[in-house]
Order: sequence, then C-alpha cells, then structure tokens
Amino acid sequence: MMARDDASRDDGNAFTHFFDKVDRVLEPVFSNPPTPADEAPLEPTDGKACPICGHPMFEHFIDHSTPNTVLVCPTAERLPEHEVDGPYNELGMPATGRRLEKYAERHANE
Repeated sequence: MMARDDASRDDGNAFTHFFDKVDRVLEPVFSNPPTPADEAPLEPTDGKACPICGHPMFEHFIDHSTPNTVLVCPTAERLPEHEVDGPYNELGMPATGRRLEKYAERHANE
C-alpha cells in the first residue's frame, strides 16, 4: 500500500471536500423557501378588469401549453372597441409616441 493512500481520508479527498462545502453553503440560496403549514392558499384580492371582456382577471385561465400564450375568458361577452382616429402601430394597436407625432405633423401640413 502506498503512503499517499494511508495519509488520505476515508471519506474523500480535498477536492471532494471543497465541493461538499460549496454545496452546503449554497443550498439555502437555491432551495425552495419553507412554506408555513397553517397558511391557506392566497385568494386574489385585486379586481383588475380584463381588457377584452371586463370580468376580473382571476376568473380567467391562461394557457401556457402552446408556444403562444392564450388568455381564456370566462364569458363570450366583449367590451366595445374604442374608436381610433389616428394610425395603428405594427402590432395593430393605436399608435403612440413618435409615430403619432409624425402622423399629426403630416396631417397638419395637408
């Protein structure tokens, strides 16, 4: 038997002890926070209205099972669309900011 084997620890070498210590130190940072056993699930308290149907957002279901996230409204009712007198942006929404300023400048000259 070699002297190196006799001098080494039975539970590993300095390399493994270093990473065991790193794991012990970082475990509280990366582990899940403790949850109190007596705490009930939180009910939504805000009644933020859906921009599509007007019902509270906590009544809705958000489907993340596809690449595009889908908002599922609890009703078929829809809010009336607002009348837009100006241009739309590249996403089909009413333009704001510099695009709206350019539109106003262009139509002021006409």
